[in-house]
Amino acid sequence: MFHKFVPAAAVLLSAVCPLAAQETPAIRAEIRMLAFTSDLQHAEAYAQDPAGPDTAVAVKAPIKTYLNHQFSIIQCKSRKIVFTTKPDRASLTREGELIGEVTLPDDVNSAILLFLPSKAGGKSLCQIMAINDSKKAFPSGSYHATNLSALPIRLMLEKKNYDFKPGQEILIEDPPVREGRQSGMRTFAFKDNAWMPVATGLWPHPGDARGVLVLFQNPASGDVQLRAFDDDPPRVAAAPGTASPATAALSR
Repeated sequence: MFHKFVPAAAVLLSAVCPLAAQETPAIRAEIRMLAFTSDLQHAEAYAQDPAGPDTAVAVKAPIKTYLNHQFSIIQCKSRKIVFTTKPDRASLTREGELIGEVTLPDDVNSAILLFLPSKAGGKSLCQIMAINDSKKAFPSGSYHATNLSALPIRLMLEKKNYDFKPGQEILIEDPPVREGRQSGMRTFAFKDNAWMPVATGLWPHPGDARGVLVLFQNPASGDVQLRAFDDDPPRVAAAPGTASPATAALSR
């Protein structure tokens, strides 16, 4: 009788408390905030769970112009995170206090969140792009590169080509080098049905570090540009003087 009674009790419990079995477990995520330009940094920024209860506490998450390996931990009922300029729940809907929102991909629980300028007429101050920050997805010795321009881009390191469609992200692992552990870099933009050379230079191999690269179009000139951010593992203060690809203008 005992063995028959146990499943019956379970059925009774699920009938009385149907929401208990359906409750979504909390998502725990480690996030690092990176401002694309200095005007987008916020010392007072708070990560909030919009699906959480009214008593949910916001997590302070300063947005800086560099990666310093200090991260914030947030637990959410969903994978959506909203950033506001104030810690109270009312800031989620108060005009002028929404910095931006992002939904983490299902397999991402450690992320670099890149805060980009908002679209014209947008209600938020920023758009946010999530970069998988796990060691498996973004290993040491690699570059994470994104083409945010409207043009196809070709990045050539030594003799190896990396082609980017507009909006495409690419992981460049262990880039090829010449003597001195440097890569000869050439960059091209596809315009008027031809690859137009736009920039050249020498890049040091990232070694045990990593780099975040963003190709974008300057809103004032329309030129394509490259912006680079260093990221040295492990999560301790970055070594001073770490070399990275210099910001270069890529004329359209």
